[in-house]
Amino acid sequence: MSDIELETVQRLAPGMQIGDYYLQELTFEDENTRSWNANQVSVNREVVIDSLNRAVQLDEAMVSTFLSDVRTKAKVDHPLIGSVFEAVREQNICFYAREKLSGETLSELIAAGTKFTPERVAHILKQIAEANLFLESHRVASLPIAEDQIYVSKTGMCRLINMAVGGERDHSVATGDKHMIGTAFMQLIDKNQPGATRTQSLLAYMVDLEREIPLTWEQIRDLSDGVERQLGEPIEPLLQSHTMALKKSAFSKQAIMGVGVALGLLIAGIIAFLIMKGEKPQKQRELTGEVAIPAGQYLNYNDEKMRLSAFQIDAHEVTIAEYAVFLTEFNGLTSNADAYEHEAQPAYKISHEPADWEAMYEAAKNGRTWNGLKMSLNCPVVGVDWWDAYTYADFNNRRLPTQEEWYAAIQASKMKARDLPVSEWGPVDQKSQDLTSSGIYGLAGNVSEWTLKMTRPLHDPTTTQRKPVICGGSYVNKTVGASNREWLDTEPGMPDARDIRRINLGFRTVAQPE
Repeated sequence: MSDIELETVQRLAPGMQIGDYYLQELTFEDENTRSWNANQVSVNREVVIDSLNRAVQLDEAMVSTFLSDVRTKAKVDHPLIGSVFEAVREQNICFYAREKLSGETLSELIAAGTKFTPERVAHILKQIAEANLFLESHRVASLPIAEDQIYVSKTGMCRLINMAVGGERDHSVATGDKHMIGTAFMQLIDKNQPGATRTQSLLAYMVDLEREIPLTWEQIRDLSDGVERQLGEPIEPLLQSHTMALKKSAFSKQAIMGVGVALGLLIAGIIAFLIMKGEKPQKQRELTGEVAIPAGQYLNYNDEKMRLSAFQIDAHEVTIAEYAVFLTEFNGLTSNADAYEHEAQPAYKISHEPADWEAMYEAAKNGRTWNGLKMSLNCPVVGVDWWDAYTYADFNNRRLPTQEEWYAAIQASKMKARDLPVSEWGPVDQKSQDLTSSGIYGLAGNVSEWTLKMTRPLHDPTTTQRKPVICGGSYVNKTVGASNREWLDTEPGMPDARDIRRINLGFRTVAQPE
């Protein structure tokens, strides 16, 4: 590239705005790329910008590969993997914007001397394995991940920077990732806590690069889940499917024998404690009903005025207890059940039970943890697809809100979306600043929410395809709040995006005044 050509490429620097993004700080640089902390001006949210270096911006082969990788990243839709928002190529600048993850990285935790309990380590390992299983099952290639690309929140929620790239999967990358992760958590585990022996054995297997057959991500997930269950819920036996034969040297046999003794003493002690203390079943609370939104002119997401009729919106997201009542009554119908279901509901949709419903409901009734979340009957129901939410609403003589109504509910309280901080996971009426002055809980957080209509994505004006929309942020994604909208794409093997279920996605309902 000549010096004259290079001068046509804009120099990026802190304080510069490119497109919708204001660059704040350069955080990483290698031979070809740079990473910047930035602010997305239109929605006032923190993001990360990854750009090609100035010297390669005019290299068409590099740009083509860069954009191909970004398209692959954008197709990855998993709550434990960071989102990619958009790619931009204009005025000889090529970059993309991605979610800025919250929490601390593994490298930061190690440097600070942080120690996790074995149960916490097992929970984080399970999440990492789940994220990698998603990539593996969808045949998505990825770059090796490093300690500073895995984030852990104070509550133990783990999220990974999106490392997906185009091309075929390289299985040696996964082997290297397991070694790195096992090594990192060897430094993070509190070895003096109950359950450390078994958890360290799992980590040792991950680190052992000489194993003829490396542990699979599925095995790591199941073994981590087994450890977490035995430490967190010792009165429930470990399922046989959560165990596996790990044939190795005498070290392995001794470790496994030690594990049995340690776990036996641990489980006996905790069972005795539970018998003496007793388990307290959770109770459903009477919750605030609904909030009236008057008819009038409201701004939509494009700051355009539109007139809406009066409606009443739930003050909170639908709870596990409320959904359980619906399931009991709906499943008890002897005829006309399909009258409450959407006319386009596919034939393969034969149940309205949320994903992992039995385990979720049992944990909620007994105040236990589920997927690392402290549960109660007053927590929002999650793992529901759009068809579930639609049917629940119709069965209760209500409907899902449109995205315009959802946004108007904030404006009616004389507040702005940015004034609502993202709330953590918890009961739908938990004490939080994520509460409008009119008494609506959790529009910025707890969980994201389904809306009624399919619309064309505004960020992709070239498409004519209508997609389902979810609104609001969640305890998983705290970088966005009440102003957030997301258009959902189908996943491989999934005919309709309305089939999507997430651990951080629920809903609320609305009704017209009588």
